[in-house]
Amino acid sequence: MARATVSPRVPRPFSVARGVVLLLLAGALGVIGFHAARFARSCVTLDGARAAIESHVKGMHVRRMARVLKTADRELLASRTAVHVTALTCGPSVLGGMTCRARYLVNGQSAGLDAADHYFRIGFSLLTGWKTGSVVETSGLRYSLAPGRCSLTTDGR
Repeated sequence: MARATVSPRVPRPFSVARGVVLLLLAGALGVIGFHAARFARSCVTLDGARAAIESHVKGMHVRRMARVLKTADRELLASRTAVHVTALTCGPSVLGGMTCRARYLVNGQSAGLDAADHYFRIGFSLLTGWKTGSVVETSGLRYSLAPGRCSLTTDGR
């Protein structure tokens, strides 16, 4: 009885190229899908960014006032300080996280000398959401490089 030997099948170059292209396409769609999901979730939960920025600005303002007034009672200053973000626009940062442009009021007054926009970089994770401890003031250039943006506007009360 003679046994038939089966030679291994060698894939054709066209089939290999098509497989590689399909793998690259699947990888690209996965990366794009991840960033799209992160952006969508961050836009839905933009109140988290507002709260993080308000907390950061309040802490910064209380520290500054405590230095100026030479007082150690920061809790009293914090209880008398109210920060409200009136306009907020965020977009994904090229460095990760989100870059936000905000206008805010401190005790009902516009912040800064010219009431201009302030820019912040905030950490954002798809699983945990906004990272309140990661708020850092940044330049407008980083904000202008953000590809997509979502906005939140409040009346400032």
